[in-house]
Amino acid sequence: MKNGLESKIYTMLKKAIINRDLAPGTKLSEETLAKTLNVSRTPIRSALQRLSYDMYVKIIPRKGAYVNQPTLTEVEDVFEMRILLEDYAVMKACQNYGKFKSTFENIEKIIRDEINAYKSQKLDDVLDKVFDIHIEIAKLSKNEILINQLRELISLTNIYLTFYSDMKLDNPTSPKEHLDILEAIKVNDVDLARKRMKHHINGIISRLNFEKIEQNYNDVEKILSKYN
Repeated sequence: MKNGLESKIYTMLKKAIINRDLAPGTKLSEETLAKTLNVSRTPIRSALQRLSYDMYVKIIPRKGAYVNQPTLTEVEDVFEMRILLEDYAVMKACQNYGKFKSTFENIEKIIRDEINAYKSQKLDDVLDKVFDIHIEIAKLSKNEILINQLRELISLTNIYLTFYSDMKLDNPTSPKEHLDILEAIKVNDVDLARKRMKHHINGIISRLNFEKIEQNYNDVEKILSKYN
């Protein structure tokens, strides 16, 4: 029951962050959350720790928990590394295509799921599918270090999209771009695959808008009342 309550609070807060109701920089006071949700601080603290592990929340010693607010430099550094590693990932994918054709069928299925997620207008589902597509491509490298690095980097960039993107859920370009990358890999066109992957990631960067959400101090009680 205790773990169930923690999971419920975790899901509620995560959804409020993904839906941009809780903006970057918003303070998440244990006392306020406990009062609003009519629970003790223990499950609140556990849920915040999970959100911190997932990088949605930043916990500052002696100050408390805040919705994560990455700096422009942090975002630029992460995307720079992602471009470098995904470039290598598609090169290895081209080399290994003949050995892992079943993996490509799975990626095509995930892209279809991505399209359905866009149709459902669910940003969290879209980002989950995007993560899966890129990790499946990375797995073709058979390089566990690369795969683990990309897991972290893609998780971070998905969070940046949650906070600062101008993603258009009603007119997405991502599924077609994913299919285009896959087609280049299938015909073993390394240069085209690399070009399309770089174009895809640069497109993600172009959708970031740091002026879209300014730091503010939202009425957490009012916001969570519609999730509770």
